[in-house]
Amino acid sequence: MSARQAQSTLLPPPSATHSGPVLQVLGPMAAQHEGHDVPLGPPRRRALLALLVIRLGRVVPTTVLIEELWREDPPRRAVATLQSHISHLRRALAPTTGPDRPAVLRHRAPGYVLELSPEQVDVHRFEQLFSTGRRFLARQDPVAARDRLTRALGLWRGSPYAEFVTHQPLADESTRLEQVRLTALEACAEAGLVLGRTAEVVTELEREVRQHPTRERLVGHLMTALFRSGRQAEALEVYEWTRSYLVEEYGVDTTAELQQLHTALLRQELGEQRTRAVLSDELPARAAELPRPVRTVLSGAAEQVAEVSPGAAKTAMRSMGKPQEPDRTARVASMAPGLALFESVPPPPLTGRERELRRLVAATAGAATGRGHLACVFGSSGLGKSHLMMELVQRLQSIDEGIETVRSSCFCGEGVPPYWLWTQVLRRLSAARPEAFEAAAAPFGSLLAPLLPGPQAGTGAETGPGPGGSPSPFRIHDALCEVLLSLAAQRPLVLLLEDVHWADAASLDLLRLLTTRRQGHPLSIVLTGWDLEAWPDASRFRVMTEVLKGPAAEILRLAGLARPDVATLVDAHAGPGVDERIIDALHRQSTGSPYFVIQMLSLLCDARDLREPGATDEILGLIVTCARTVLRQEFAMLPEPVLRLLRLCAVVAPDFDLDAVCRAVGGNSAIAIVESAVRYGLLAPDRQRTGRLRLAPPQAQEVLAGELTEEECQRLHARYADALSAHVQIGGDPQETARVARHAWLAKDVMPSERVLPWLLRAAENAELRLASEERELWLRRAVGMAGSLPDATTARDLKQRLHLELGHVLGQVHGFGDAEAEAEITRGHTPHTTPHTPDDPAVLSLLATSLLVRGRYDESQQLSVLLRNIAERTDGPTARLGAAYGEGMTLSVRGHLSDALKELEPGAELAERLACEGRLPDGTYRSDPRVSFRCYCILAHWLLNDCATAAEQRRRLLRLTQHGSKPWDRVQALYVDAIVAAWEGDVETARASGTEGVGLAVEHGLHYWKAMLRLPLGWALTYSGRREGISDMKNSLDELRQSRTNIRLPLHLGLLAQAQHHAGQREDAVDTLRTMVAVVEHRREYVYLNSALPATHLLHELLGPESAETVLPE
Repeated sequence: MSARQAQSTLLPPPSATHSGPVLQVLGPMAAQHEGHDVPLGPPRRRALLALLVIRLGRVVPTTVLIEELWREDPPRRAVATLQSHISHLRRALAPTTGPDRPAVLRHRAPGYVLELSPEQVDVHRFEQLFSTGRRFLARQDPVAARDRLTRALGLWRGSPYAEFVTHQPLADESTRLEQVRLTALEACAEAGLVLGRTAEVVTELEREVRQHPTRERLVGHLMTALFRSGRQAEALEVYEWTRSYLVEEYGVDTTAELQQLHTALLRQELGEQRTRAVLSDELPARAAELPRPVRTVLSGAAEQVAEVSPGAAKTAMRSMGKPQEPDRTARVASMAPGLALFESVPPPPLTGRERELRRLVAATAGAATGRGHLACVFGSSGLGKSHLMMELVQRLQSIDEGIETVRSSCFCGEGVPPYWLWTQVLRRLSAARPEAFEAAAAPFGSLLAPLLPGPQAGTGAETGPGPGGSPSPFRIHDALCEVLLSLAAQRPLVLLLEDVHWADAASLDLLRLLTTRRQGHPLSIVLTGWDLEAWPDASRFRVMTEVLKGPAAEILRLAGLARPDVATLVDAHAGPGVDERIIDALHRQSTGSPYFVIQMLSLLCDARDLREPGATDEILGLIVTCARTVLRQEFAMLPEPVLRLLRLCAVVAPDFDLDAVCRAVGGNSAIAIVESAVRYGLLAPDRQRTGRLRLAPPQAQEVLAGELTEEECQRLHARYADALSAHVQIGGDPQETARVARHAWLAKDVMPSERVLPWLLRAAENAELRLASEERELWLRRAVGMAGSLPDATTARDLKQRLHLELGHVLGQVHGFGDAEAEAEITRGHTPHTTPHTPDDPAVLSLLATSLLVRGRYDESQQLSVLLRNIAERTDGPTARLGAAYGEGMTLSVRGHLSDALKELEPGAELAERLACEGRLPDGTYRSDPRVSFRCYCILAHWLLNDCATAAEQRRRLLRLTQHGSKPWDRVQALYVDAIVAAWEGDVETARASGTEGVGLAVEHGLHYWKAMLRLPLGWALTYSGRREGISDMKNSLDELRQSRTNIRLPLHLGLLAQAQHHAGQREDAVDTLRTMVAVVEHRREYVYLNSALPATHLLHELLGPESAETVLPE
């Protein structure tokens, strides 16, 4: 049994102590509610839940969830699909939620939040136990520490989020948690060693060390435990195996600390004392804990370890950690158990860059043996390149005092002479070794005069210019190379050349020659600079590329510090015991920049003690404030053109691309300004969207935009809209049109309405073409608000009225025509005595009649049908004829006069067919196919008249008609009728298939009204399939329809619900539902729903007797 399996038996299942949902992610993701397993659905839904879990208690914007779930390929109706997944998860996690019990998954602008207590999620319980265990360890309480840490590790059942490797945030969190687990395991083993439980520690660590040989604290603990268990030979074997692995895999030796432990084992110096384990928490983690730098071999050769002689490499690596004390016994004491219990160890001087430092030492130390290397450290400002160089100098001096290091840096400013980088090198060498320098420079005389720090011209052969007058650049470069190589031959030399992105062209040309000439000489070169993509001059970029093509060249790219490294910085500045949430916030706000972390810590430590109990929430708020303060300080030092650019980006974020930003900034210097912002690390390429930029630091948008007035923000939006529209036609790319429309709308108070409105209207039209109803609704709402401000009052009034009608129709499609807002918008579009929408406009009357029908106000609807009939007789217009036939046919149908209804509906259907063949179908009025609406009611009427053959044939024709190329609302209506008739006929499979397809289509296109309608026959089918959720789905749908004032077909739906309840054995509920159905029929005189052919009518007779219906029906 493994340690992890053994530990899992120490804890009761989490569900035993919580009445709400309990989530388990430390292994295969699972959930329980009140002791029962909860099905979490398909992989995408499980990934959604996982993305919410890693931000427990925090609002995750809808846009972020969509991007992380689907990346580059979101569905057409991404928001609606996400809402569907959310609804399923909400029901799964809290199936018994009532009015007094809020949902755990809630919508909160601008997204969703999972609200569970940390005790309900195993990963949070793990981290709480881990933090508590470490605190007990720091307080010298190993018993309590091991108890908490063992319980924490016992929660693990496998790798967290392993099924979500394609979702980067979850993959990153999985990696982070695995590192935390290993740290917890190290601390738990340390406590076990202190308590003398060596056998347990051996069992716990043997397998882990094999899997994680780069975790040298684990290795050290296992070696100590084996030794104390009397298994010295095995302890030494573990060391040799680990050392071989590190050398073969990474080209590095073990740390000095582990080597000293190895020596202590050989000399029997560990003993049996119960002391702190040999490797301290504060010592830097090994290679596995640090991001491995990307090494680029531009020549195309395979990646390989730097070519350092074995002897030099071992000498370098073993000397890197050499303590300052010369006494061997003191050195061993730092590793062996002769120290006081839980003695603190000073934090390392360099945090998070140990692996990079080791590589640089291994490369540059080759100068001592005549095999110098070239190394380059790339990274944006504030990542610690200069600090890394300082540490490199100290390490090299500790390896071999004979190695000479010379630092020089480039400078950007006016008046900087050519070769300034090399002038500094020569100055330092002439000051350090004046006699040797003079002798080396003497043969080149005036060639070096422009670069020498004083009158150093010699009397050698090269005493004047060549035949061409002034010396050629090549001869100058060659001369300097000879001087440096001559000095390096006397004493190994390492040049540290910093900020080479600012180097002048001549200095880079000289560097290119030197990197070629230095091969086989005791000269190493280390360069630092920005990432090549951010260099200010493309020609210098090409020269640097050639420099890096040489052999024995290594590139290290610095990224932000990992979270454990930020924790080390915090410990160094504030002391141990800082709450993990504070460290998380500092890491997040700084994006891992050491400079940023230290600046924030300086501000925070002036305000509060970060370890103060109970102050965590206050400090978390201060962190955001401090982050903004640091950013303001940084912004205050920026050139004004760069600051103006950043303000523009902050206002228009996240929608800005390079071309538009440059046009908006204006002038020939726009590209240079953008490049400056990139070099400062304030703008970065957006990896998710090609050609787009993003603000790099968190809080940057809030800081920059927060200092602008509303008018200033609107003017920036206007400038950006103008920049975008310069290359976008109103009838062009729909996505580009929508972008212009968005920024024009946000600038509506400073841009003329006649310039804004065309973009809004075109965006609404594009949304209609894409069948994006919710997006079209948004643009129409905005256009309605702008239309009234047009200069021409008549134009404004007519346009506004038309837009009210269009908006009312969209709202009717989405929420149902009974919706109060849909009715209000349609009514606003029906203002009398206007042109062209007069009171007799059949399009307006048809929409009003539809709204009344849906709300069950049949008599009022019939009055409008009469008006439409009169208009049709006068004009013979197709819109009036279709509207009159549809309204009258529906009213007759619900009253139970089915034969008379068919006399209206069938001619209407034939007229619609004929108009469709002639291409004169008034689709613009309804934005739907009237053939579908007529055929739906014809099918229901034929079936109720026992003409099932005709009904079946028309069902097949209707499904074929809407199968390809139809509007989604036409298709869902056809599927609804097919599912209803299938339910009447007891055809469970068809009802379920049509209902499922219809609901999916409604969700995809945001048709909330039709989703609720279709879930009624689908719920019936689910109940008859043995699914318990069917009845609750039906009740929820009835509630949604009631809220949207949808009363049409309510008795039909109540009849289906009563059937489902009776089938599920809920007889009393079925009786109550049938009584409600009869009352509704009587109130609205919808007698058709007591038709003798209906199954609900048969059930009514069975449960309540025939007289219950007879007393309601007219004589």
